[in-house]
Amino acid sequence: MKVMENVKKILAGGLVAGCFLVVSTTTLTGCLTDDKKDTVTKVDPAKHTPLNAEAMLSVGAQGHASLGTAVDLDNKTVMLSAAANAALGTIDVLFAYSGAEFKLITPIAAKAAGDIGVAANYVSADLKVTEFVKVSAKPLDSEAAAKAFTDGTKSTSMKIAEGDMFVVKTGMGKIVYLKIKSIAGAEKAAAADLTLAISAL
Repeated sequence: MKVMENVKKILAGGLVAGCFLVVSTTTLTGCLTDDKKDTVTKVDPAKHTPLNAEAMLSVGAQGHASLGTAVDLDNKTVMLSAAANAALGTIDVLFAYSGAEFKLITPIAAKAAGDIGVAANYVSADLKVTEFVKVSAKPLDSEAAAKAFTDGTKSTSMKIAEGDMFVVKTGMGKIVYLKIKSIAGAEKAAAADLTLAISAL
């Protein structure tokens, strides 16, 4: 009889344990199931900061009678030789005739070229590092201009022709869109019109 009572107790205990396991499993399954719809976090669209308004500058190669060669893009200023020598740290690019070609050239590269007379007396320590990248179209906005510069092949001297476009990183770290609108005249006496738009970033 005692054996049967023990068997009943064991069976009853197993039944209780089995029910508890079933209830626990059901509860656990219920916890893992989420009837609520997932909420989607909205991502803000990419920023599109317009470039600043375009400006036009007239520049002359190193032998031009009245137009300056050195350009301060940040301040949209063209400088004759004396003014450039007094503000070397502000020169970003020069329009010059070098190596029998019209070139867009940085002040450091202009001094090293050896055939650009206005740059011969530049003090290297006072010059800022500037670079530019040739592009096939005007960047849509400031962000695109910055990306074009970052992704592109950097230059410090390049042969230019009418219609060529660039993004320039100035000595102050600004990105500037620059287009060679026109070139007129011959060799060192030539002049050019430049269109530029400074990044708003």
